[in-house]
Amino acid sequence: LVKKVYHLTVTTYRLSGKLENYNNMRDNYQKALILNQILVGIIEKDIDRFPKMILHTDADLSGKTLHDKLDIQAGGQVEVLDEFGSGGQGTVYKVSYNGKTYALKWYHPGVFKGKENDFYKNLENNISNGAPTDAFLWPKAITKVYNDQFGYLMDVRPSGYEELTNFFVGGRKQKQARFKSFYALCTAAINIIEAFRALHNNGYSYQDINNGNFFINPENGDVLICDNDNVSPFGTNLGIMGKQRWMAPEIVMGKNDPDKNSDRFSLAVVLFRLLFINHPLEGRYSTPPCMTKELEQKYYGSAPIFVYDPTTSENRPIPGTDHNLKLFWNVYPDYVKDAFIRAFSHDVMMKQKPRILEKEWMDIFIRLRTEIGRCPYCGQETFYTFKGSHDIPCMECGKKIPITNALQIKNQILPIFPGLKISLWTVDSSLEDIRTQVAEVVKNPKDPKLLGFRNLSQRTWSINLPDGSQRP
Repeated sequence: LVKKVYHLTVTTYRLSGKLENYNNMRDNYQKALILNQILVGIIEKDIDRFPKMILHTDADLSGKTLHDKLDIQAGGQVEVLDEFGSGGQGTVYKVSYNGKTYALKWYHPGVFKGKENDFYKNLENNISNGAPTDAFLWPKAITKVYNDQFGYLMDVRPSGYEELTNFFVGGRKQKQARFKSFYALCTAAINIIEAFRALHNNGYSYQDINNGNFFINPENGDVLICDNDNVSPFGTNLGIMGKQRWMAPEIVMGKNDPDKNSDRFSLAVVLFRLLFINHPLEGRYSTPPCMTKELEQKYYGSAPIFVYDPTTSENRPIPGTDHNLKLFWNVYPDYVKDAFIRAFSHDVMMKQKPRILEKEWMDIFIRLRTEIGRCPYCGQETFYTFKGSHDIPCMECGKKIPITNALQIKNQILPIFPGLKISLWTVDSSLEDIRTQVAEVVKNPKDPKLLGFRNLSQRTWSINLPDGSQRP
């Protein structure tokens, strides 16, 4: 009995910890905390009598014990060293394999609802094909099957990374994560876009993009993507539908199985929340006194409304609670806001118009990162976005920064300021290179008022002079 109560306590605690301050679940959250306290009290009272029963679980609870060994399909054995944590699909263990430490995800019994063989074969295929990019904590190897249960190996997440959820909320035990800079934030968005562009170009769909999939280094924007066992080829679905508040409307309503188009809706939600923290569909209209399943389907499925939909103000941010959203909506350039207005327009959400592709998101976020510079007055980051004026207001101190020169690359006009770096993607995105920088704006060492371009590329530049002549 105590063992069962213990597992119920752990499950309750984990569920309550994943509620993310949902306005519509506050009552359930408080009840879960109270229940948890009651159950913990029962266990603590008799914990000395049942230490082994609490620390080691039986096979019917899907648990593995310390030093358990499992055969790997490709050869060799893994040894269980410790438990990292548990979720809805399975438990993740720290294991040793061929002298190296890995994470082993071991699935709970019955989680596949009769599709065990299909899921196993899909994992084998993904392991054989390899990861689309290094951002994915991709399955490395799969175990043999034990009483209809199995698991797979993946690399252990290194230190310094925060779960995406931690950038949205914080508390006494878990401080809210914050990016070191807007540059790091934009880099994280670019890395996420690059990963899913490669995934889709390789013929896969992720099918379950949500806040639990991403681990981000707040210092530099590096991204790791986990839970890749749900990844499937186009046209294949193994029963995974997604997570509420992140699923596309057609998935919420049960009209379609997840695919790359539903991925693109979920990707837009992730990118929006990176920039604005709040959810794009949650405002006055979609925050009732009591949430029901029917209302949930309405707000996220049949009748979603973007919080800044220009055609209606019905779902605007709630005064006093959506401070981040209102603050950052006034910070980012219009071309960024226009993209989200389109991504969450009625026609695009209802698939009457196409969803924004990864290539367009990449153009937007590389431009946004390129326009980040330091204010000459306060030294803080601001956006040097050309608006047809010779002055750009700093978003921190409000002082106007004079702009005397600009550079036009295709349809983009970049104000010239010290430290501006131009990427190869900005010059020619067809080369598919988001890493290489080709030019940097520097001050003349003899006259700091004069600015010039430093060539960071391996190519020799040529300049066209006013008289029509050209020289390197």
